[in-house]
Amino acid sequence: MKLPRYLQVALLATAVAVVWSHFNDDDSAPVTHQTMRPVTSHQIKQTAEPASTLRPERIDLFPSPKADAVAEQAMPVEQAKAEPTTPDLPLHALGAWWSDHQRIIVLTDGVDTWPVCRQCKAAGKIWLGSEPVKGWKLTAVKQDHLLFEWQSTHAQHRLELGELQSEPKQ
Repeated sequence: MKLPRYLQVALLATAVAVVWSHFNDDDSAPVTHQTMRPVTSHQIKQTAEPASTLRPERIDLFPSPKADAVAEQAMPVEQAKAEPTTPDLPLHALGAWWSDHQRIIVLTDGVDTWPVCRQCKAAGKIWLGSEPVKGWKLTAVKQDHLLFEWQSTHAQHRLELGELQSEPKQ
């Protein structure tokens, strides 16, 4: 099989570049074992700057444990304790289904769906005390909203039902 002309030229140019870079004498010498010498602790002590002469724009990449202890003592207690936050409620009202003047609200988190009902025989139903999504517990079912509680902070979050409050008329 014969190679096309452009591939022949590209291969030749690559070979010339490899040979040229191999024999080209640039100023950077390869690192050998003779040029590498171990550094003694005496040399380190001579080149290290004392901590008092460090400029403020420098960052200490390897702080000593003593410096960490001083920084923790200087930090106020309010900043040391991170307050737990309440995430957004991941549930949304998908719709409602009316049967014998009883409303069944359908919730979703975008992946799963749950019917909210007390007496229905639906699989996966939730009611007061249920936790459809980890951390969020249903605490109240009202005509115009559902009330959820975030378990770690006991923060309440209302899920408004909007148009799902009344049975549609036929």
